[in-house]
Amino acid sequence: MIVAVAALWTELLFVRGLPRVRTGIGPGTRERLARALERLRPNGAVILGFCGATHARLTPRTLILATSVRHGDDEVRLSGELVDAARKRLPNVEAGPLATVDGIVDSAEKARLSLEALAVDMESYHLAAELSRRELPFLVVRCVLDPLWEDISNRPRFAFARRALSCARRLGGAARTLAPTLAEVRRWAT
Repeated sequence: MIVAVAALWTELLFVRGLPRVRTGIGPGTRERLARALERLRPNGAVILGFCGATHARLTPRTLILATSVRHGDDEVRLSGELVDAARKRLPNVEAGPLATVDGIVDSAEKARLSLEALAVDMESYHLAAELSRRELPFLVVRCVLDPLWEDISNRPRFAFARRALSCARRLGGAARTLAPTLAEVRRWAT
């Protein structure tokens, strides 16, 4: 069984045919995911969610497939073989590194992080670290909610509702497309 994992129910709204695990935001996500993994005993996972772009070419609703996830100096690398298989199933996805941060960052910080990542989020590293520790195959797919020069920290959440729903649809489609790739994995190697 493959599970879909995300911080928010909105990010899981259009996921069909997979058990859904909501972990909440921030570093506590790792412990919440660990409890869900003990209960569900999956064979793999797809981590889904929204992100902020660190490059101007990445527009809202762009899908990002992580090749690695960093948090400070710590890094989890995804299986290159698994990422390559996922790229074949999602040919229009942008693939590259993600950076996990401890809170919403402004445009200047997103630009600074562009040297090491395509996008930023607040959970992927913590979730990837737990899945990696358990040697479960996983993929990380994020959808750009806020472009590089848009600062979401001082805007009301409802301002992004339409964009969030559009991203959630894209994430649901990505989960359906990638679940068979994860199900086919017999052995996970980094």
